[in-house]
Formats: sequence, structure tokens, C-alpha cells
Amino acid sequence: MRTSGHTAPIDVRVERGFRLEVLRYGPTTGFVPEPVDLRIVSGPREAIRVIRVQLRASHALGLAPHEATRALHWADQGGWVQALGALHRGEPCGFVLRLSKGRHIEWTVRPLRYLTLASPSATVAGDNAGRCRPQ
Repeated sequence: MRTSGHTAPIDVRVERGFRLEVLRYGPTTGFVPEPVDLRIVSGPREAIRVIRVQLRASHALGLAPHEATRALHWADQGGWVQALGALHRGEPCGFVLRLSKGRHIEWTVRPLRYLTLASPSATVAGDNAGRCRPQ
């Protein structure tokens, strides 16, 4: 099979985003991190919104009253504001809650840069055609 010596040009762009990780640690796994959630979001507000929603629902994790109060305070009383500021400055942020039986759960957001790859024909199909994002 013969192939052409010509390759189609590819539009490569460096874009910015934020990596949101939620990890659970516990004695049953030897405190090795167990992924709960991992996603790439486009902006700092979106990352903080995800954490706030998850913290508001954290009562389902069986939190002690003190930890439930901390979670709700961070989500509703402004702890998230400092985290949002850190992300806007390009710094990572995070929040940790202690669960029952020696376990804990950690939310972390880190700024990142990634490449998008698009063929010139991608504009015909729309802006998002041919884009590659980290999984």
C-alpha cells in the first residue's frame, strides 16, 4: 500500500483549562488515592461550582456534624472565594474533609495547559470538530 508523502496541515493551539480531581483515601486501600471524580473544565468558576455542588451534597457521605458544618461553610459562606482567587492567579486550590473510619476525601483544582488539534476542514463541521482534550 502506498501512502502520499503529503500530510494534511493541522491547526495546533495551546489552551488553558483546569483539572478537577476528587480523591478518597482510606485504610482499606492503604491510603492509596481512589479516584471519585476527574474532569477538565474550561474556567475557574466552573471548577468551583462543581466543588460547591458536591460539598452541599456531602451529607450523604456520612460526615460528622463538625465536618458537615465545615463543608457547608466553605460552599456557602465564602471559603470558595479564596479558592477562586487562587485559580485566577494560576495557583492550585483544594479542600479536604474527614470521613468516618479514618477515611478522608480531597478536592483539588489545578490550572493546566493543553493542546487542541484541528484539521483545516474542522471549521466546515463546526469549531469543536477534530478537537482533542485530555481525558
